[in-house]
Amino acid sequence: MEAPFTATSWDGITGAIYAGHGSVEGMWVAASLALVVVAIIFGWRHEHHAYKALKK
Repeated sequence: MEAPFTATSWDGITGAIYAGHGSVEGMWVAASLALVVVAIIFGWRHEHHAYKALKK
């Protein structure tokens, strides 16, 4: 994992440190969003099918 500083110890490190610095969090956010959309679509299709089966 890449660190946003070059120190070799925690002495002198102040402030907030973002652990995601230099990683591919954008890809994981996009993958998560795609999975949410897929889950919503499949859930809607299932509910639509179940509602039609109940009406019969």
